[in-house]
Amino acid sequence: MTAANARTTPDNATQEAPTMTSENANITATTDTPPSMPQPSRRLLEIDFEYQPTTPAIEALTPQRAHRALDKARTEYLAWRERLKQASGELARLQKTVSAAEAQEQEAGKGWRRAFLEGAGQQGREVRDQQKQATQWRIEAEQKREMIELLTPQVEWLKIRTRYAREEFQHRLRAAQEVTTHHTLLAEAESLFDGLESGAFRASLSGLFQRISDDLCNDASYMLRYGLDVSSQPGEGIFAFLDNRQTQAVRHDIRERQYAALGELVWHLLPKTATEEPTTLRGIAPLDCEANGNEWGTSIARHRRLKELEASMEYIPGQTQQ
Repeated sequence: MTAANARTTPDNATQEAPTMTSENANITATTDTPPSMPQPSRRLLEIDFEYQPTTPAIEALTPQRAHRALDKARTEYLAWRERLKQASGELARLQKTVSAAEAQEQEAGKGWRRAFLEGAGQQGREVRDQQKQATQWRIEAEQKREMIELLTPQVEWLKIRTRYAREEFQHRLRAAQEVTTHHTLLAEAESLFDGLESGAFRASLSGLFQRISDDLCNDASYMLRYGLDVSSQPGEGIFAFLDNRQTQAVRHDIRERQYAALGELVWHLLPKTATEEPTTLRGIAPLDCEANGNEWGTSIARHRRLKELEASMEYIPGQTQQ
């Protein structure tokens, strides 16, 4: 397995992603079917293009393999973030409950003290009831604070696991985008040129390329670098006055201008309306409860924090406790 299609996050060999809810399953259902796409010929795929940058994903993956890896990464990311969403929501609810219980405890405390003083020190029923309520609210707050103490490290742990899953999803998404667009571009271009009146097109293209070559060879300012006078407009006849190195440099510049002319033509023929990206290649916006990429500093610091949390947690989701 190559580096292009294998990324290992900490302990992902033993860590299972949680099960998705129906909400996340709906997201996956609309994006997990790779589009049917034409395939370029092997001849075209084997060309070493000079001006088309390749990536490790393009070199190592087919569109089918890229989409399978993307589907898996998307499913795992959605499952992890759903568990984070649930735990974060519960933590927020507990924090609100503690705040409410503390407020109720203070109110009950004020109540029994006021009743105690108003009764000249008599411990009447109102005093006892208010004291009982204050005690109950204090116990409630203490219990919820203990729950918060237990849940807080798990939420942070889930944030880290979700961040790992999101980064893997983004990596797989970028790889699938690169591979899909590369293969689709080659296949569509090949199909387009197969349907042209090839003889007429090649003749016209040959004429364009010849004009570009003559134009550069007759360019007085360009040829000054070689100390040549081209006022007689010699065209490609100027090569007779250039050495091999100079000839190679001029022909390279001619080829670049020919490529640019083709690119310019294609650019003007392209529709100017925005094209909607396939659903399979769309990103997913993070939830508010997710962490950003800089929350723990470096990747080493993040991994260290993950291990610190696991050492302190009584329960680690997805891992069997001994």
